[in-house]
Amino acid sequence: MSSGSTMRRIGSAAVAGAAALAVLAPTASAAGRPAPPAPVGAVQHSLMSKLTVTGYLQYLASRHTPEAKRTLTAFRALPKAKQQKFVGYLQNRKVYQALTASLKGTTRPGGLRRATPYNPDVSFVKEVRVEAKGKVAGAVNTRVGFAMSEEIFGIPVTTEKVWVQYLAKGGRATQLKGGGATVTNVNAAVDIKGGGTPRLVRGAATLSATWKATPRHASFGKGIDKLQALDAGVQGYWRASLHNA
Repeated sequence: MSSGSTMRRIGSAAVAGAAALAVLAPTASAAGRPAPPAPVGAVQHSLMSKLTVTGYLQYLASRHTPEAKRTLTAFRALPKAKQQKFVGYLQNRKVYQALTASLKGTTRPGGLRRATPYNPDVSFVKEVRVEAKGKVAGAVNTRVGFAMSEEIFGIPVTTEKVWVQYLAKGGRATQLKGGGATVTNVNAAVDIKGGGTPRLVRGAATLSATWKATPRHASFGKGIDKLQALDAGVQGYWRASLHNA
């Protein structure tokens, strides 16, 4: 056999081997290497684009809570035009961003409830309740709660609440008895989670809670963090606030 024939066979084998490696290369890469990272905007694209009336009805029906059931009944009773406006407000970031408050009062038993209109359809409701739970070794067992709600056409859609309970002497908190933070949310455009822990600081029972609103629909835009605070017991007063972080 001539040396030329031998070289041609070797060359053909090399080409075939290279082709085989090219076919196997993607498989080997997929099996042995991690997938490339997703683009930065991929998470945003995974959000539902816009909340609709139908989508909101489905959301409420899937939430088996008393609040969702009440909201579903009230929402269904609205005219179609108001239903459309309602879901528009839910996914309007500026509305939830405007939900803020700053209040002060005495720790005498009683309370207050104030509704501040954002516009003719939306109101922000501030509520503080002070309760005397009797006496323990001469100290007054006091509970103070502060709730802030967003209402659309009179229907509550979010409520953030904090509370503290303490023993007080001479107008100052001397012992912490408890406290907590809760959120009630039937706004399908965002998830709201967070909380806080009560503390006793310089004669005051305090609680500072952080609430993180994470969009479920891209139409809401960026998420919002809020800080809700309550101090009670200093010189017989309480102070309450809710602000954007």
